[in-house]
Amino acid sequence: QLVLFSGKLNTIAGVVTTFFLLVYATVNLACLALEWASAPNFRPTFRYFTWHTCLLGIAGCCVMMFLISPVSASVSLGFLLLLLLALHYLSPSSTWGYISQALIFHQVRKYLLMLDVRKDHVKFWRPQMLLMVQNPRGSARLIDFVNDLKKSGLYVLGHVELQDLDALPSDPLQPQQDSWLSLVDKLNVKAFISLTLAPSVRHGVRQLLFTSGLGGMRPNTLVLGFYDDTAPQDGLARHPAFTSAREEVPLGFPPLRAPTTPKLLSAREYVGIVADALKMLRNVLLARQLE
Repeated sequence: QLVLFSGKLNTIAGVVTTFFLLVYATVNLACLALEWASAPNFRPTFRYFTWHTCLLGIAGCCVMMFLISPVSASVSLGFLLLLLLALHYLSPSSTWGYISQALIFHQVRKYLLMLDVRKDHVKFWRPQMLLMVQNPRGSARLIDFVNDLKKSGLYVLGHVELQDLDALPSDPLQPQQDSWLSLVDKLNVKAFISLTLAPSVRHGVRQLLFTSGLGGMRPNTLVLGFYDDTAPQDGLARHPAFTSAREEVPLGFPPLRAPTTPKLLSAREYVGIVADALKMLRNVLLARQLE
């Protein structure tokens, strides 16, 4: 409304028209983004609506802006960019959702359907890791090592919780999910999280080998820590991600077991996990002396 202080209607007519055209262009852009994202809540009632009409509306508004006044059009676009930057950096978190997530979901789904496992070739083989982690406090360096080893492949952090869902009032893995995701962000590793409930570690690992991944992106290598009598050490507290930034280790992870506490996994069960992975034609990697 500051343009009203100019005092001349002809002076503000071009500016106001340019701003109106810019609004119409952004509305068409929003409709185009929703159409390309295939958002289920976007159901236009206009009979002839397609993404072509959105592009035509955007192009028509932009052309008319510069035909009316190239200077006003340039100033309006600059003002719009400044407004977008201010909203991006200064506004609080939105409760309306983000169109970028819908676009990413649509594209990922499309390309996952195009990824055909029948066309795999040894020339383009890459490691797709499933790292089993009992407690991240004792596996921080191993998580970093496998992240460097994956070479742009799939990386999944797997964890088995020894509980029975029938005896519980709710899913105990839901509260843990945020802690694991925060851990992935802090360690700056490109990994997915896969948690499961099972009566034994072997059954849980078997479940993860069967179900982890999606489409053509499934783990082909199982990574296990070495089975020995060495007492676990808290490598997460000494990790540079926490020591350099003086941040606390994420809550939600239990303390490491004491040297006198019996293991949850027996040697027989450990060998059975390796045997199961080989039966499923997975590679097996045993890691030792990384903490």
